[in-house]
Amino acid sequence: MDEAVRAEEEGLVYTFRPRLVGAAFAFRLAPNALEWQMGNRSGRVAYPMIGRVRLGFRLGTLMGRRYTAEIFPRNGGRLEIASTSARSIFDNADQGAAFRAFVTELHRRIGRSSGCRFEAGMAAWRWWPSVVVTLALLAGVLFVAGRALLDAQFTPGLIILAVGVLFLWQMGNVLLRNRPRTYAADAIPEDVLPK
Repeated sequence: MDEAVRAEEEGLVYTFRPRLVGAAFAFRLAPNALEWQMGNRSGRVAYPMIGRVRLGFRLGTLMGRRYTAEIFPRNGGRLEIASTSARSIFDNADQGAAFRAFVTELHRRIGRSSGCRFEAGMAAWRWWPSVVVTLALLAGVLFVAGRALLDAQFTPGLIILAVGVLFLWQMGNVLLRNRPRTYAADAIPEDVLPK
C-alpha cells in the first residue's frame, strides 16, 4: 500500500501534557474527523463541522515559547492544542516539529471542507488593550529610568532601563506575532508556527 494512503487511513496523532498532574491529551486526525481524548473525556468532530481555527503564540516561561491551536466546533466548545508538554514543575518539553506537522495536516484536511474561518493571533478585543497597556508600561519604565539617571542614580536607572528593554523585547515579540488577522488554510502564517 502507498505510504501516503496508509498515513491517511491510520491518521496522524499528537499528544501533549498541559499540566504536570493529570492525563495527557491526545488528538488524532482520522480520515473524516478530528478525534480527541482528554483524560476521561473523548469525542470527535467531522472536519466540515469545524467552524473556526485560531493559531497563536504565548510565552511559556521567561525565555520559552508556546504555540497554540484553538479549534472551535460549530456545535460549541473549544479544543486547545499546545506545542509544549509539561515535564516538571519548571520545565516543558518542546514538541514544535510534531505540533507543526499536526497543525499543517489539520489545515489541509479542514481546507477540503468549506466554511471554516482561519484566524491568527489574539482576538482584536484582547490585542488592542494589550498594546495600550504595554505602551503605557513602557512609557512608565522609561520615565522612571530617565528620572533616576537625571538624579545621578546611575545603577538603579540602568537596571530599570535593562528591565524595560527585556520587557519590550518579550512583549513586542508576543504582540507582533499575535496581531489579529485571517488567513487561508494553505497559507498558514509562519510567525504562529514553530520552526
